[in-house]
Amino acid sequence: MTISTEAALAGVQTAIAAYAHAIDAGRTDAVADLFTEDGVAEITGQGTFEGRETIRKAYEAFAPQAPQLHLVGNTLLTSPPGDEVTATSNLVFFVRGEEGWAVQLVGNYEDTLVRVGDAWKFRRRVTTFK
Repeated sequence: MTISTEAALAGVQTAIAAYAHAIDAGRTDAVADLFTEDGVAEITGQGTFEGRETIRKAYEAFAPQAPQLHLVGNTLLTSPPGDEVTATSNLVFFVRGEEGWAVQLVGNYEDTLVRVGDAWKFRRRVTTFK
């Protein structure tokens, strides 16, 4: 089945938003479930985590210690739509402390996602901080 660019982008944006909400809430099972079984999460300065169970354990170590917020935007598909797509997005990471919300990190995501049924899953997510 052929997928339109608009449909692919909507599915990709849904997966990206689900990831941001899950990581900010500390729902590590939900984060891991957004990856394929053999998925890879590469995070600058933290490591490369291969396989859903390894990703789940890694994200348990990243569980929020204070309120946090990932804002992701400017998502652009960087490959033609199909059952696998690549995308790039900008990222701003905030943490709320005693003085209020403050930017902690700025970076970007380079993603490879595959369509699994009606959903999109990360095959590879590379997080780079600037």
